[in-house]
Amino acid sequence: MEKLFKSNLLKLFLILCFFVIFFSSIVNIYEKRSKIIGFIKAKSTPDKYTYTYSQHNIAKDILKGGYILFFRHGEREKWIDVKMYDSFEAKHNLKAENLYFSKAVCLNSRGLVQTKMMGSIWKELNIPYHTVITSPSCRARQTADRVFGGYNQVKNIFMHFGPYFETNKEFISKVKNEILKIPQKENSNIIISAHNGVIRSTDIFDEIRTQRDFSQIAKKFMEEGGFIVMKNENNKLVFIDVFFTFHDFQLQFQKRPVD
Repeated sequence: MEKLFKSNLLKLFLILCFFVIFFSSIVNIYEKRSKIIGFIKAKSTPDKYTYTYSQHNIAKDILKGGYILFFRHGEREKWIDVKMYDSFEAKHNLKAENLYFSKAVCLNSRGLVQTKMMGSIWKELNIPYHTVITSPSCRARQTADRVFGGYNQVKNIFMHFGPYFETNKEFISKVKNEILKIPQKENSNIIISAHNGVIRSTDIFDEIRTQRDFSQIAKKFMEEGGFIVMKNENNKLVFIDVFFTFHDFQLQFQKRPVD
């Protein structure tokens, strides 16, 4: 009887120790919750500057040609009904630069400065390209003019998804077909000046070829002025990488000046 009592007492003691340790751990975790959450976020959120070295070779390779560079236009004002203005401009084949709704669809003052600087850097790098195709939107045309010195064609299919009554599936199919139709030229790049809402699904690509986590990249392809690097290989559209901003691309060629 005494042995049974001691055995039960020991079990009770061990159970109490377990609960003391358990609740102490819970309290400790709760008190450090901010640090733990911050650590998890830091590990799960990709830093766009983490991949500088993997992008470096791609940036250098662009100088040799052979890519499709899909640009998002420069900075614009954020208007709620921008899709309405975009569709009206395109439908009536207008040039909105001097029209009453120019601020809704054209580059803003910062975008004008931004694209002029992009053009200066582009010229300085002497990047080869043989054709520039743009969306009919004012801001996309302005970007093509100011960065690349003009454009060869205007294509309505490169207007972003939303202004027209169509399904996402048919839109993606048309965009892909249009990109693959563009004639290639050895040692030269193709430029498309358009919008973030054109390449809006991974379904458009036949192959994803990047060292990075594409699921994280696809959440937000690029900021205004950034661009996607693609290739047409045997009539297959291949995703190579993306430069979220134009600076991310320019960065690959910058060395700190020596005093």
